[in-house]
Amino acid sequence: MLLRDIGFFLTEAFISIRRSGLMATISTATIGVSLVVFGLFLLISANISNMSSFFSEKLEIRIFLKDSISPGQISTMKHRLEAMPDVKDAIFVSKDKAWRDFRKGFQSLALADLVENPLPHSFKLTLKDNVKIVKTAQYVRGFEHVEDVGYMGTIAERIIKFAAYTRIAGFVLVSLLTVATLLIVVNTIRLTVIARQDEITIMHLVGATVSFIRWPFIIEGALMGLVGATAAVGILSPLYTMFVVRIQEKMPYIPILQDRFHLNMIYFTLILVGTSLGIFGSYLSVSRTIKNPS
Repeated sequence: MLLRDIGFFLTEAFISIRRSGLMATISTATIGVSLVVFGLFLLISANISNMSSFFSEKLEIRIFLKDSISPGQISTMKHRLEAMPDVKDAIFVSKDKAWRDFRKGFQSLALADLVENPLPHSFKLTLKDNVKIVKTAQYVRGFEHVEDVGYMGTIAERIIKFAAYTRIAGFVLVSLLTVATLLIVVNTIRLTVIARQDEITIMHLVGATVSFIRWPFIIEGALMGLVGATAAVGILSPLYTMFVVRIQEKMPYIPILQDRFHLNMIYFTLILVGTSLGIFGSYLSVSRTIKNPS
């Protein structure tokens, strides 16, 4: 396609939008509303995934050791733990450090009567993949000099399953919402195409090629999709920022997604999806009209 052809198609697209201003506005608004719903779901899905990942990363295995263990045996166990393929890090916590941390964290409790340190030596184990936390905890429980192993068993399993189900459900729902948005866009743009069916029929009768008829509509659909998506981002971005500020003021401990890179990727995805849906919707609509000229 030559540069002058592109210029001609762009001009025709703008003329068409101006001529059918009401239909173009309705189509653009419909795309914008659909993408606001789509973007809202993307943000919710991203936050649920972020929360599940946050809590999943906090999972760890605590290995409590017997009092009879010697420094050499502690060193040997540390090397053995670090050599395990699923272990990311194995940090030794002495009973003295554990006691200092406990007293610091619970200063309001009456601990003055406790003369001896009741806490044992321990290892804090973090894994490369928390899906294996239960299996790893059961395995290290059989180590010599291990008194007990704690890993929030039921909670850990539920968090891991929740994270996995969230990703699957998010993918399925995003796919369904994409199809629904596409159908809305196709049918909305089709109304614009039908309103100009006489024009398409005349062009077809005077010998215009299919590409010559189709391209202005495709560009028109791309412009409507781009404008609708940009409007959707313009609505979602400040609303989400306001929501994050309110939530952080009242519940600062909730890990709300605030990473600008990930948010920009979501907004960019909306613009890309909106433009793509506009192009694809126009293509399908005008192709059906060209095949069945009245």
